Amino acid sequence: MQMELVEVQCDIILKPKYTNVGIPEFYQFLSQERFPMLFSASTRLMALFGSTYICEQFFSSMKINKSVLRSRLTDEHLQATLRLVSSQDIKRVALVDEKRWQLSGQKRNDCQN
Repeated sequence: MQMELVEVQCDIILKPKYTNVGIPEFYQFLSQERFPMLFSASTRLMALFGSTYICEQFFSSMKINKSVLRSRLTDEHLQATLRLVSSQDIKRVALVDEKRWQLSGQKRNDCQN
């Protein structure tokens, strides 16, 4: 792996990319065929940060939902809430826009007098 690092440091194409982009983005430019050990190590390292972030985000969401809704929250509701919070592919804004809000006790405002 040391030889691969030396090769990256001496590469005239990769060196400017390292200074111009951040470290996570830089690893996208590494060739798996040319730098197999460095590519493998960087992939494992970056996966750790991603999974840690997702775990922290999940537990923070659970803490917020449990504290706000403690008296009314059942296990089923908590499970459904956490499923929504932890999902990466749900378009939450679209779901909120489609929701029809209903206020209890509000009189209907019809055009009839």
